Amino acid sequence: MPDQQTIRTYDELARQQAAFQRNRRPESIYRLIKTFFHPGRPTADIGSGSGRDVAWLEQHGYPTIGFEPSQGMINEARAAYAGINVQQAALPDLAGIADASFDNVLCVAVLMHLPAAELIGAAVNLARILRPGGRLIVSYRTPLPDGERTPDGRLYTDIPLTHLILLLESVGMRVLLVEETPDTSRPGIQWINVVGERV
Repeated sequence: MPDQQTIRTYDELARQQAAFQRNRRPESIYRLIKTFFHPGRPTADIGSGSGRDVAWLEQHGYPTIGFEPSQGMINEARAAYAGINVQQAALPDLAGIADASFDNVLCVAVLMHLPAAELIGAAVNLARILRPGGRLIVSYRTPLPDGERTPDGRLYTDIPLTHLILLLESVGMRVLLVEETPDTSRPGIQWINVVGERV
């Protein structure tokens, strides 16, 4: 199960969180999408939050469905970006998403909110919804906030990069790229970006 306290926090703070996300442009992620994703092919944004990246993907020729566990964030996304397709689904299970549905899967700032015990299931299901040859971009931040949870209740799980790479390889993914990029608006925070391909 996803962390229910984290989802409740995003429901309660949906307006503030959506505004925060919409005011940031993850240029390193957009560069990776343009480099590695299959243009014009079905795309999923897992943990689509404010809808910012679903809208960007659609505008750049990637037909996209966003999947988000927080109903509050879904409401904010639909209000901000008329016409985008955002549905409710959550890692690790991604229940309701058919096998081999997508050629591209984006998963930014999501795995770090899962309990460590759910990371294996998350990797299995991210690979499951990809078609052979499909590409996955995963991104998460480091270092984590002080403690396991932020004061507002969101869970942050430490994910050693070597552990994530082994998980992806164990579920039939080949890792194509690993990079670390600084958060331009928050000094000291780095983002780990991993690109994989289902073999």
